[in-house]
Amino acid sequence: MIHRRHLLSGALALPLLAACARDEEPAASLGGPVDNDGFHGTVLQDGWELPDVELIDQDGQPFNLRAGWETKAIALFFGYLNCPDVCPGIMADMATARRRLPADEADQITPVVITTDPARDTPEALKEYLSRVDDKFVGLTGDLDLITQIGQGLGVAIEQGKQLPSGGYEVDHSTQILGVGEDRRVKVVWTTLGLDVTHLREDYSRLVA
Repeated sequence: MIHRRHLLSGALALPLLAACARDEEPAASLGGPVDNDGFHGTVLQDGWELPDVELIDQDGQPFNLRAGWETKAIALFFGYLNCPDVCPGIMADMATARRRLPADEADQITPVVITTDPARDTPEALKEYLSRVDDKFVGLTGDLDLITQIGQGLGVAIEQGKQLPSGGYEVDHSTQILGVGEDRRVKVVWTTLGLDVTHLREDYSRLVA
């Protein structure tokens, strides 16, 4: 049986999902509920700002998480390549929603995954995998402690999960997608239980508007 646990950060409860199961509850928002401005996801009143930290991209190059972007918006997900089922589906949905946008809008949003398993998700592994999902996808890796710290600052909980009979292991993490605006703050959060790609595409369009 998969059990839900919770990590508390001040007054904000963040869902920690065992074995990368899809969200079953709406993402919490900062400062209480706000008008969703037409978004299907949950709009944050005062969204988290991307931290000024350096990770490594899928080309093996340093990448600043706050300043490294050329597009207006970012769709950010924390996941890993050895995830047994959920992460691949979420990344595929992120890519599909972007490709269904008009070309001028599609060029203004970058789908991003920050690995929660940097020991196995090398830049080379990320590059090979993401090239098959969407050539606009950016994969980022780095020190696990730093990634965990980044996740906590953005409302995403990460910890190592159970050992597998094969000798491998799972990684427990929240599975929401974060919509980051041009000011590099998280504006909207999409939970992934029953994620509708059409709704995600519509929200991408709103985010880059």
